Amino acid sequence: MRPKYETKKDLQNEKDVAAYLSKLWNCEFIKLDPIKWKVDYLIHDLQKDTYCWAEVKKANINFGQYIFMISYKKIEAAKLLADTSGYKFLLIFRCNDALCYHLWDFSKKYKFEYSGRTM
Repeated sequence: MRPKYETKKDLQNEKDVAAYLSKLWNCEFIKLDPIKWKVDYLIHDLQKDTYCWAEVKKANINFGQYIFMISYKKIEAAKLLADTSGYKFLLIFRCNDALCYHLWDFSKKYKFEYSGRTM
């Protein structure tokens, strides 16, 4: 079984971001089991009664200092969820100086680099 790399600090960061955006966007962040779902949240828009999948990341950088990175496996899982459910996928990044998000476009060709863990 692959080790879990998510720390208590990571989970608290996710909760903080979810709580802040829940109020700002009038939505509910539903925390998902990382083993079953592979992404962090299902977001329920309470006004429109719609949903989207979301991954929340914390980067210890300032906005624009480096490109954002996300694992291919996360994107692969998010695409499968989006394709089968019809719900969009949102990538949320918290930087030292900004909270930003990107609505993923699976028809777009994003830059791909091979690095990081290989096991």
